[in-house]
Amino acid sequence: MNETAAGLRETVDRAARYIRAHGEDFDLARFAALTGGAYSGPGAQDAAGALAPPEPQNPDGGWAAPWSHGASSLDATCFLLDLLSDLDDARTTADVSAALEFIEAAQLPDGTWREGPSDRTPEWLMPGAANARVYLTANCARTLLVRKVGAEAVVRAAQALEWSLDPHGRLPGPMVAHWLAARVLRETGRELTARRLLDVVGRVFEQLDPTDLAWFGSDTVPGDRWTKRIAQRLAVTQEPDGSWIDESGNRSVSLAITACRVLLRA
Repeated sequence: MNETAAGLRETVDRAARYIRAHGEDFDLARFAALTGGAYSGPGAQDAAGALAPPEPQNPDGGWAAPWSHGASSLDATCFLLDLLSDLDDARTTADVSAALEFIEAAQLPDGTWREGPSDRTPEWLMPGAANARVYLTANCARTLLVRKVGAEAVVRAAQALEWSLDPHGRLPGPMVAHWLAARVLRETGRELTARRLLDVVGRVFEQLDPTDLAWFGSDTVPGDRWTKRIAQRLAVTQEPDGSWIDESGNRSVSLAITACRVLLRA
């Protein structure tokens, strides 16, 4: 094991101790599934039985966001499916197929997605806004890709995202949309366009917080230079207790597990 790999292993060991001390059953199951038999560090134990997802699922298959008055939100559904992606479907009571059908059915004819109406929709998800359109389109398409469903929907989304680029290779959306879209474009055969998007992310890489890094690193190619660079940055930003600080300024078990997902892919 080289020095870099050993350092990343120590980072996962610290995170494992934090996760074991603070995680709920769902968190521990996610971490155990990620580490599997290849990891013998502390915290790699499984919880028995099928586990409920962290939030209740709606009858239409989606999950609500804090702002959506109980209605299913595409963004919230993508987030929950990302957490669930670390587990075998048999390990959870969530109806993953219904959630994926909810996302796929919401795609618009032009290949994009938008949230449903709500008087509390945050500005960054506002229907009709270009930044919300490209972010949601990249996020929904990426979610379908991870689950290997909706191939035609993903291709339509990739076309819509490619058409949304400006001459400098930028999307009219947040930085997260760039790395999500890069994965969608790369996996639909648009490698050059994907590289242009990652070039944009590279210009602000040092400004990314741990939440950004964990999400970005979940969408790069395992073992490539981006994944290794992100993993090294996560190691630097880890707190002494093994946690990472999320976008709200709090220590987060969920973020620690997702960060380990990246570290183990490096």
